[in-house]
Amino acid sequence: MATNLLKYADNFDPAQAGQIADCSDRVIKTRNALQNIEFGRGVVLGTVKGTDVKNIFKSKASLTYSADFVASNSTIVTVNGVDTAAVVYATSHAATFAAVIAAIDALAGVSAIAGTGREILITVDNALSNITVSSATTGGAGQPTTTIVYTSTDIFEGVAVLRHGQPETVGGDDKYLVNDALNLMTRGVIWVEVVATVAYGEDAYVYNDKANSANQGQFTNASSGNLAVPTGKFKSAAIGTTGTPALALLELNLTA
Repeated sequence: MATNLLKYADNFDPAQAGQIADCSDRVIKTRNALQNIEFGRGVVLGTVKGTDVKNIFKSKASLTYSADFVASNSTIVTVNGVDTAAVVYATSHAATFAAVIAAIDALAGVSAIAGTGREILITVDNALSNITVSSATTGGAGQPTTTIVYTSTDIFEGVAVLRHGQPETVGGDDKYLVNDALNLMTRGVIWVEVVATVAYGEDAYVYNDKANSANQGQFTNASSGNLAVPTGKFKSAAIGTTGTPALALLELNLTA
């Protein structure tokens, strides 16, 4: 009598990140991967809408000074390791503050505008890594301190679908590589990794914490600091952490 008729020949796990979960209606689109992207990760709009996708990053920083600039202050702002020209106090706080903004905006691939009060909003265009900002002021009778808050301007595009059965020597099965044609789920049910305790029916968010960059693009039910998944709902409960992500079902129903 025959045995083991239901055993998978390739010993494929019953659930993996990025695996299509059931036979319900789904929409899978093709996009170009701008960088290495792991299966099951939430991906965001790349340089060209409808063509490219990338990993989620903190691409925007709010830089707030604690006090006005004073005579003889000299300020340098550093964005992703690149320094601005030194801005020396000139005539007033307002004039100096405007000069600092202009110096940041002059950096390649960086935009800067005034926010509220002493706040400067800094954005790295088409960011492929987390933005890092610092500011140092020297000279004068006193130097303002700074508060920096990082956020994201990314737009959620979908979830990278698991690809399997392709030899690693011609593309690899552990992730999509740069310029691979990436299968992107925008509608359907898919297995994803979560880094929080989630419950059935909860809204989903893409995790985006610079302190745990290895987990960026996984999922959570916490809105603070994370990217909303439009229409995204968890369809199973799971208990995950940043150290030990857990698998959960995510349903998507994005518009075309």
